[in-house]
Amino acid sequence: MRYCVLALVCLLCYGMSWAKDVAIITNKDNATSELSLRELIKIFEQDWQNWESGKKIYLILQETGSPEKQIVLRKIYRKGNDDDLKKFWLGKIFRGEIATFPKTLSSNEAVRRFVSQAVNAIGFIDSAFVDGSIKVMRIDGKLPGERGYVILDGVAE
Repeated sequence: MRYCVLALVCLLCYGMSWAKDVAIITNKDNATSELSLRELIKIFEQDWQNWESGKKIYLILQETGSPEKQIVLRKIYRKGNDDDLKKFWLGKIFRGEIATFPKTLSSNEAVRRFVSQAVNAIGFIDSAFVDGSIKVMRIDGKLPGERGYVILDGVAE
């Protein structure tokens, strides 16, 4: 009986510490290293379309259904699903705020590779796929894995 209780406690503790962080990434040569969550939302909603340098921001999203995109839908776009996001983009196109949908790529690796080659690009990947080819943006002063980082799924503590 004691072993069953111990196993249950271990499972609960493991479950409480699980969290999947999504890293917001840019090219290593991009001058911007930190954004507030509010600024990030403005970029991802394409209300801000230029970096401080004046260069156009190239927003890269992941395809429908990726776990990372589901987190971004909830935490950045505050949307329930991809259909809601598609309606959001169609509204912006109809109003003339943007010309086309943001570029969409199929995987963490594809986003990382694209961003590593495009100085003005910004995208998101599972933080486990971060490597030296890209820069991870601080959001509200925090990096993925740090206490208080806001773009994650699961329980932070």
